[in-house]
Amino acid sequence: MDFMRALSILFVVINIYWYCYQQIAAVIKPALSMYRFQTLGEFRAILSLYNIGIEEVRGERNGHAYRGLLYTALNAGGGKAEVTPLKSSLFGKSAGFDALERHMEQSGEKITKENIREHTRHRASEAFLDAPTENVLRERLRAYHIDLFIRRNDTGRITGVTFIDHENRCVLNGSGLGKEYSANALNERYGTGQNTGADPHRISDSSPQQKNSVPKISVRKKKKPDKQGLS
Repeated sequence: MDFMRALSILFVVINIYWYCYQQIAAVIKPALSMYRFQTLGEFRAILSLYNIGIEEVRGERNGHAYRGLLYTALNAGGGKAEVTPLKSSLFGKSAGFDALERHMEQSGEKITKENIREHTRHRASEAFLDAPTENVLRERLRAYHIDLFIRRNDTGRITGVTFIDHENRCVLNGSGLGKEYSANALNERYGTGQNTGADPHRISDSSPQQKNSVPKISVRKKKKPDKQGLS
């Protein structure tokens, strides 16, 4: 009985591990090919929309320094789910640290060359007009296909702001758009989340409406031909 129970538990764990791998792989590969970002924090903002986290790991092995990435599943509150993190090597070289650094460098060049930052700044400035609460601001940004990613500390103070522009497929830190879009500016404007409907302890406010607005980036399966069309 003990052996069968252990075998059942092992089977469940393997299935959960495989499910997490599939879900994370279905997001990170398309995200890397479609979105432009310049920092690990900006990439983290994209992944958070799909309840995925990313961590940088540094250390020393056999006298040699190493660095890597771990991808994790997030729970509904934005915290780590009780699932073993997955090494980036499981998803191929394109999801590793070195490839990510090259992608961020190339993204910076494209964002500057195509003047994408100005387009996002213009949209954000329009959304900020007469936006008395954080939730109203989110709704207005979503109308422009922009998601707002906000980080808060344990006291509820806003410590980071990121704009995810799905129309231009780019991610920009608030401070990069201007002082009026920085964490300090939003903290002064919206305080610690009071009267916004947002939980100050969550990484980002993900209401059902926001979740429905998140674009699907997984590859669609091809439809089977209609049998009548083959006759």
